[in-house]
Amino acid sequence: MMIHAKNVVPAYQAVIGLAGHVDHGKTALIEALTGIVTARPHEQALGMTQDLGFAHFQDDHGNTIGVIDVPGHERYLRNMVAGVWHLNALILVVAADEGWMPMTTSHVQVAHAMGIEEIILCINKRDKVSPERLSEVEEQALENVMEMTDLVPELISVSALQQDNISALRQVVIETVARTCKLAESSEPESESSADMNLPLLYVDRTFVVNGIGTVVTGTLAQGCLRNGDKVRCYPQGKIGTVRSIQAYHQQLDSVSGTCRVAVNVKGLTRKDVGRGHLLTGCESVIPLTEHCVVRISQTKTKLPVRRQREVEVAIGTWHGVAKLCYIPDTQLARLVFKQPLPLQFARRVAIILQGGSRLLHGGEIVWCDFIPSGRKRRIYDELGQLPAVLTPALKFQILLNLQGYFDTSKVGMIKEYQGRYLAPFMFQPEWLADIEHTLLTMLAEEGAMGIGEIGSRLRLDNAVLSVIVQAIKQQDKVHLSQGKWCLGQGDNEDDLPAEVLALLEQIRELGKAGLELSKVSLAGGKKWLRQLAHYKYITALDESIYYDMALYQGIVQAVIADHQALERITMSDIKTRAGLSRKYAIPLANRMEKDGWVRRDGDERIILRAWQSVPA
Repeated sequence: MMIHAKNVVPAYQAVIGLAGHVDHGKTALIEALTGIVTARPHEQALGMTQDLGFAHFQDDHGNTIGVIDVPGHERYLRNMVAGVWHLNALILVVAADEGWMPMTTSHVQVAHAMGIEEIILCINKRDKVSPERLSEVEEQALENVMEMTDLVPELISVSALQQDNISALRQVVIETVARTCKLAESSEPESESSADMNLPLLYVDRTFVVNGIGTVVTGTLAQGCLRNGDKVRCYPQGKIGTVRSIQAYHQQLDSVSGTCRVAVNVKGLTRKDVGRGHLLTGCESVIPLTEHCVVRISQTKTKLPVRRQREVEVAIGTWHGVAKLCYIPDTQLARLVFKQPLPLQFARRVAIILQGGSRLLHGGEIVWCDFIPSGRKRRIYDELGQLPAVLTPALKFQILLNLQGYFDTSKVGMIKEYQGRYLAPFMFQPEWLADIEHTLLTMLAEEGAMGIGEIGSRLRLDNAVLSVIVQAIKQQDKVHLSQGKWCLGQGDNEDDLPAEVLALLEQIRELGKAGLELSKVSLAGGKKWLRQLAHYKYITALDESIYYDMALYQGIVQAVIADHQALERITMSDIKTRAGLSRKYAIPLANRMEKDGWVRRDGDERIILRAWQSVPA
């Protein structure tokens, strides 16, 4: 029977993990702490944990602390990474009778690589050794942790089977996680808040189907909040589902926030759509999928032949797979190239493991996920090499500002801390923006009017970004839009027309030489707007029923006049051929040219009144 507790908001909630060498007593220690046996029957028969186990307990104030039992055998190092990817604290278990083991070293390395800052060093089975031996094991373990992590861990010795000193361990855990939760709140000032940080983030570790309920996923909700009815997106497929129900620590909830172990029933996702290693996040979050990234790596003491690149295993959250590791010379950076696109995010921790999964090669943090043009590699690598030790969400956008010249502020919670020029929705680096404006104006002065696509291609800028920049220049009366092209100086701007009229103008341009027939105009008051557009010379009417874009019309006139001089004659057949029009359009064209003073009719021929070269620029 499930306990129903609506809108539970504890003072804090946390998740800790237990790691250590096989048979050092982790599972027994969890049972002593929580009263819950995490080992499955087949694991109990083997005497070792193979996959993640889960338990929980509460402090004296009802705050829930989740507990993850991490596999201790070297064959399950990948599963160990999945268990510690997001923890408030780690209990490192060392058996007093065996002491520090090679796998203990690997677990400390992985925990450190995953960014765990709180380690509780627990010496178990103290009843099996003398006080002198216990002191030796404690001292060695303490020195090893401090040397590998530069952290000073809490130290406590217990006997899980004898229930000796378990209450003291429980108190150390409670004090540690309460402190870390409080520090986490105080270390997130409003000025560094990010939209990314407010989104729910859950790497899936298990998926199963319950008859009558549907697909259920479990994992650690690292950040954000999930509520019943929320839309969620599952990567890498990108499919969307709806949260139908939420359970945490055997309680049915309306909502839950990180950090917390959760089970989520998701409507709209099948077991084929979601599995271990997949990422569940908010529906409004769109994380680009990429097959490569740049990571800042940490060195380990693993001795290996020096190579520029090698095949490795990589663990990110609960996902793991194979990648190619390429070291970037003279830096602490390396490229990871995966065999399939993944949802990769700035500052996400990764574990790089030797093939075979037995030893950690590097810990790392993702610092770049975008494409790197060959001509900008060195500049980008230099910028990434200067990043501070602690990565915050705001740094991602500062890097983009420094390297790219702008970033989209819709992905940022607060923008006032960035030193830039804000033109919604982009923040621009002022010097970069000034250089782009100067280059654009120079291009227009030297080469004449240009369309937004042509300008974007020349400047290598996305049209959305370029449009914002051009509009800012237009506000200074330095450019104007005419006949679909940007021109230097002041003038009537066609983009100031109402949206529906602009759509009509765009339709005429798309129709090209087919023209827009008046009978096919569906816009209310269309005839009036067509006359208005013709008045401002955006379009021209061939015979009051067929409308052409003005630039197209002028191009046809140029083709018809071509190398003819004033007073020369031209036949209708020649006009039709040079214009590339059928007779249905050629005669109205000739009549329009006559009205505009280009030709004069003389029987079946037309007399050219002025040469094209004589038209003022």
